[in-house]
Amino acid sequence: MTGNPQLNNLIDAEYKTPNFSWDFGFKVGVSYASICDGWDIGVLWTFFHEGAKSHVEAEFDDNHALLPLWSAYQFPNAGNAPTLFASDIESFWSFDLHLVDIELGRQYWTSKRLSFRPHIGLRLAKLDQSFEIEHKGGSWNDPGLSINVNDLVDLDNDFKGVGVRSGFDTLWNFECGWGVYGNLALSIIYGKFDLDHDEKIRDAQAPFTKNKILESNENFHASRASLDLGLGVQWTAMLCKCQYAITAQLGWEQHIFFHQNQLWRVNRNGGTNGSDVFNNSGENVFYQRRGDLSTQGWTLTGKFVF
Repeated sequence: MTGNPQLNNLIDAEYKTPNFSWDFGFKVGVSYASICDGWDIGVLWTFFHEGAKSHVEAEFDDNHALLPLWSAYQFPNAGNAPTLFASDIESFWSFDLHLVDIELGRQYWTSKRLSFRPHIGLRLAKLDQSFEIEHKGGSWNDPGLSINVNDLVDLDNDFKGVGVRSGFDTLWNFECGWGVYGNLALSIIYGKFDLDHDEKIRDAQAPFTKNKILESNENFHASRASLDLGLGVQWTAMLCKCQYAITAQLGWEQHIFFHQNQLWRVNRNGGTNGSDVFNNSGENVFYQRRGDLSTQGWTLTGKFVF
């Protein structure tokens, strides 16, 4: 195991991430247009749940070994710091998004073909991410050291907050009720991050005893910006002598949450003496993992006005 020469010679190395796929979400909203200068006020709730998973195995004629990026484990007798590796890695990522937007706006026409609707309001946001990784084989299965365990890493990146939101909607009208819309909104949300990074090893055979080797938690308050974009086509029809209207929209929508990913990556450096499975003589090295979070997809919207 420790003599594998391929571990420190990365040729055509490739990063592996969970396989993200399409999933459904929904929006529910209601608004009221007042007689006070044509202002309107409304509330819109957006919910989206997504899950992604991946499973990769090492093959001698392909990738030789898999190098973990999130584990703080180091196997015993690591005085000469051999590279940590696995032969099987399985991961699962899940995401829950809740957005509540309260808007005050006013639509006005700049010409008979173009209308604007500036708006201001509040946004309540709750974004929960969970990332679970299981490592098998490799450094966690060494018959010479009587080690045969599975490594489980559990990471959580949760955020909830409230802030201001402002933007404008545009509608470019053509004939017969058809038009093209383009919307833009920017939010600044102040909230609280709850971050957890836990790791444990579990015996691969009965009685499957578990031992925790890392448990860390971080809580802090911060402001985060988000950007909402929408572009698509719209069709509107008037009914009952213009007393009612129905509108259908089909377009592309994207939400960008800046600096939303705040997880720490923890790696174990240094060796151990003897057969200390918990590596009490090494040290943890912490790396900040910062990045944006984005969701996008097709949106079908129906409206009824009365």
